[in-house]
Amino acid sequence: MTKWPRVKVKEVCELIVDCVNRTAPVVDGPTEYRMIRTTNVRDGRINITDCRYVDEATFVHWTRRAAVLEGDVILTREAPIGEVGYVTDMPNIFLGQRLMQYRADRRKIHPRFLFYVFRSPTLQHQFRSHDGSGSVVSHIRVADCHEFEVPVAPLSEQKEIAELLGALDDKIELNRRMNETLEAMARAIFKDWFVDFGPTRAKQEARRAGGATGKAKEAGAKPYLAPDLWSLFPDRLNDKGLPKGWDIGTLADIANVHMGASPSGETYNDQGLGTPLVNGPVEYGEFFLKRIKWTTAPSRLSQRGDLIICVRGSTTGRHAFADGEYCLGRGVAAVRALGDRQEFVESMVLGQMPRLLERVTGSVFPNLGSNDFREFSIIVPTLNLQDSFSLLVRPLRKRVWADVSENVTLAALRDILLPKLMSGEIRVRDAEKLVGEAV
Repeated sequence: MTKWPRVKVKEVCELIVDCVNRTAPVVDGPTEYRMIRTTNVRDGRINITDCRYVDEATFVHWTRRAAVLEGDVILTREAPIGEVGYVTDMPNIFLGQRLMQYRADRRKIHPRFLFYVFRSPTLQHQFRSHDGSGSVVSHIRVADCHEFEVPVAPLSEQKEIAELLGALDDKIELNRRMNETLEAMARAIFKDWFVDFGPTRAKQEARRAGGATGKAKEAGAKPYLAPDLWSLFPDRLNDKGLPKGWDIGTLADIANVHMGASPSGETYNDQGLGTPLVNGPVEYGEFFLKRIKWTTAPSRLSQRGDLIICVRGSTTGRHAFADGEYCLGRGVAAVRALGDRQEFVESMVLGQMPRLLERVTGSVFPNLGSNDFREFSIIVPTLNLQDSFSLLVRPLRKRVWADVSENVTLAALRDILLPKLMSGEIRVRDAEKLVGEAV
């Protein structure tokens, strides 16, 4: 086992900067200047999709000590402690509160190697040693952020390790971005068909342009769907403003909603005995549910493919998908289509989630009950269109699920290799064979 020298992190960084110790004034609309907060740094990623925006003057003022550049490593020092992110392709971002910025001295340490060192058990242990330190809120003092001890391999070996682990993370990110594209495609189709009524409006306009004789074809109607799909859409809106033959119904018309009911706590275990239990977002992964706790006395069960929605507390409305059978605790509900139309049902529910959550606005303790779901009003198209939408987007959904499953495998391999590579327990050449097979 290789023993690398350990040095203070300040000895291998050309820059270590903490955030400005107050919150920057934000603006409402999107700008090119974004503030990252501790909530944006999770699981080795910096997610900039929900950043807050500032104007140029604020950005210049808040980056006067240092800009955030490609290859910088970001550490959360509070709420929570020890989350790490690596900056790549993120122009014009700056640090919100409780964040630290590290810039590697490339003559001494590879930037991405420093990132993986920070994610290793050795450094995570150093970070977590500040947890429960006696403060009201556990945090790492700014001064201590300069003193962490990091193992330093020869630069050539650092580069090999960074590239090896980076190949796994790059593949995970590629899958994630592909999934974002596929999900956006499905949302766009749903919006066009069932929100904007695009095909029906196009037919109606063509019919009107054809005059009283109804010569829509001669008037220039341009179907933008396959003929078998195009023919399913009505050519006019009814008095309710809906495509003819559609109506206003409730969620109960298209889905069953299975409210959870927690079994006795005496049946819980973390040894994998019985059925995995989901009570809320603690058991939510990035996409699928996570197996953290089990029960030997399951009551209400999910099925693979169910949409699982949190129904209690501040996280009401958050969702994940069941990749198998789970016991549904009282903090969640499973939404399951009537018939083979789960893609339509989950698109409808997730697209209308803001409106569904209006039913709990103002509550001291937010809560969605059975009737809130079942009586929730929705537009109900004809069954053949529900079926057609589900069949059309099903390949997209299957690809998303396959990519998510692959990412779970890749992340598990990365997390196994990382401490072994950092400790010298496994050689880079041996690890390369495993990574090559995975990617």
